[in-house]
Amino acid sequence: MVGPGYHIALSREHAKRVFGSKDDPSLVGLIEELKNDKALRANSQVLEVKRTWDAIHRCLTEGTLDPEGGDFPLNHVILGGKKIHHGDDYVAAVIRPDMVTFIAEALREVKEPEFRKCFFALGDQGYDQPINEKEYSYVWHAVQEIRTFFEFCDEERFAVMFTGKYKE
Repeated sequence: MVGPGYHIALSREHAKRVFGSKDDPSLVGLIEELKNDKALRANSQVLEVKRTWDAIHRCLTEGTLDPEGGDFPLNHVILGGKKIHHGDDYVAAVIRPDMVTFIAEALREVKEPEFRKCFFALGDQGYDQPINEKEYSYVWHAVQEIRTFFEFCDEERFAVMFTGKYKE
């Protein structure tokens, strides 16, 4: 089962700190600091997507958690971008501000009926979470929050980092 996931809007200064991290442990420490930063949270720069990121990535790509699966720009919403963590239990990737624009535009084109169809087909693709109306509603709500988040990041010219645990 995957663990919680977060999108974090990175200013230029934050991005420099992230890319300046020399190893995975220091990067994870910095990510924890950013996730819990009260100023970032107050400015809507941290979006917790909990475990919905698994279903969202699968629905926007080819049904798997493959970071290379699917097509740009939708395959960058969750697992795309420059990989900055190199372990196999944790993911951290950063999307440049110029790419955020393309992703925000693509998310505007994601329609509920098509997304619903993809979600309810996940059971045939190894997805191990509940597949029912309640879960779908929860995941679709997260998609809408992510859309708004990417639009905000595009307007502010922020980079976007996604981080999450593959195993809880």
